[in-house]
Amino acid sequence: MKQLFLALLLLWTGLTAGAQSPDWTFAKTVSSATDVATDSEGNFYLTGTFSGSAQIGTRQLTSARPGQCLYVAKCRPTGQVLQVMQLEGATTVSAQGLAVDKDGNCFVAGSFLGTLTDASGQQYTSRTTGSGSDILLVKFGATGAVRWLRQADGTQSGVYGYSNGSAVAVDAAGNSYLTGRANGSDIRFETLTFGARRNQGFLASYTRQGQLRWARVFVGLSPGFSSSAGGGVAVDRNGSCYVSGFSFRGWSLDGTTVTGSGTTGTGNNLYLAKFDTRQGQLRWAQATPGDGSGRALALDQQGDIYLGGDFIGTAAFGSSTLTSVGETDGFVARYDPDGSVDWATALGTPTADGITDLAVDPNSRKTFATGFLNTVYGLSGQAFLGRLNANGRVQEMEKVGGPGSSRGGTLALDEQNNVFTAGTFQGSCRFGAITLTSTAEQGYFGRYGRPGSQSHAAADPISIQTFPNPAHTHFTLRLTEPENPGAVRAALYNPQGRQVADFKPTCPASGVDVAFNTAGLPEGLYVLRITTGPQTLTRTISIRH
Repeated sequence: MKQLFLALLLLWTGLTAGAQSPDWTFAKTVSSATDVATDSEGNFYLTGTFSGSAQIGTRQLTSARPGQCLYVAKCRPTGQVLQVMQLEGATTVSAQGLAVDKDGNCFVAGSFLGTLTDASGQQYTSRTTGSGSDILLVKFGATGAVRWLRQADGTQSGVYGYSNGSAVAVDAAGNSYLTGRANGSDIRFETLTFGARRNQGFLASYTRQGQLRWARVFVGLSPGFSSSAGGGVAVDRNGSCYVSGFSFRGWSLDGTTVTGSGTTGTGNNLYLAKFDTRQGQLRWAQATPGDGSGRALALDQQGDIYLGGDFIGTAAFGSSTLTSVGETDGFVARYDPDGSVDWATALGTPTADGITDLAVDPNSRKTFATGFLNTVYGLSGQAFLGRLNANGRVQEMEKVGGPGSSRGGTLALDEQNNVFTAGTFQGSCRFGAITLTSTAEQGYFGRYGRPGSQSHAAADPISIQTFPNPAHTHFTLRLTEPENPGAVRAALYNPQGRQVADFKPTCPASGVDVAFNTAGLPEGLYVLRITTGPQTLTRTISIRH
């Protein structure tokens, strides 16, 4: 009877803990945060830029070189900064898109002018000089070192010399997909040239080693007048890559034409396009109702596509017709892999509203969105987080309170649907019970979810990284940020459960690297067991030769 009572007590405790309502578990200030991503360990990543110095929560960042600095910060789910990666010293630099692969490598899309310097002293100089900018894609390894940096440009300075990357995605093989805007008298991606373009969207793909696989640049329908840009990119497991963005007066590629909105086809609109990942061939493309940057793009496990933005008046998404409440309203629409609309939902108030980013739980197909509400003439808006069910019905709307103004910019989900988000605010703003105050416009980042659902990374008494994974001849276990520095045991077990390696390093406060030789081990999935104090943590290591 006593055992039954304890079992029921544990069950009740678990049920009541799981029933906790989501709330802001932390909200902190940051100088600038333009994108956020998560990894399989429950950590989240921020990227942005700064000059001189910057603050991420309580962590102070500094640059040893004049000019602007690009950063990526890896953080625990509690908001503690674990690692910072930087590129310093550019005349100008932007970080617009961020992606993290299964091995913990970080990819940043953006632009730069001048010379960037990494932590090893390696320098990277833009081809564009004077004014303008090069397209930028940089890969940071799990250790924080720059693996490679790639750039593209238009061989032109001045008003037509500004090109940029806006978003990046990574597939299971480690190939990256970059989109943005190309501008100049002769667009160059490595050895590929495309002639003159004036503000046109593009899609390019690189191998995991940074070699260009292919690149595609849109052709404007009205040379000198039409424009387009890639805003979001996502890749599925079936060999398809989707790009969303903004178009004015339309564009064409591979015999497909996307016209602008309005009866003459010369207006503004969002577009959605599907490409083959092997060679970059355009499968289909269509103009979609609404406005925005096209950044708000996501996929689910079934291959359906989710697009967000804003619209005004009446907008027809397939058989769904949306009407804005007053000024612009936000929208989310789901498309199937053939481009047909499943459903569309509007979110809005009588004032200006819009969706800037979204993410989808791949299994439940719930959609999470962020953006702005109640904006009057660009002022006094409220950031929000919204959740829609699999049928597009709004289930929850969480607003950032005033009296200050705020704007949601980006978000990402962990495996338990906790939301990590970043944006901007000014004045005094309330994130649940947390208040942030700034007299000038300031960035924020935070976590919104169930307080008891911190992923395993939050509870770990030590930060763990394993790389490379899959391992070939070796892998490294990096132990950092120990709460209680001291003895640690790390044991590796083969698929049959037999111990094949055992280390007992002493982990100082600064951390330690432990090298495992796997050259003589058969291929397969191994379990790494790390014991520190009373707690035991495990990681799966894939060995391939």
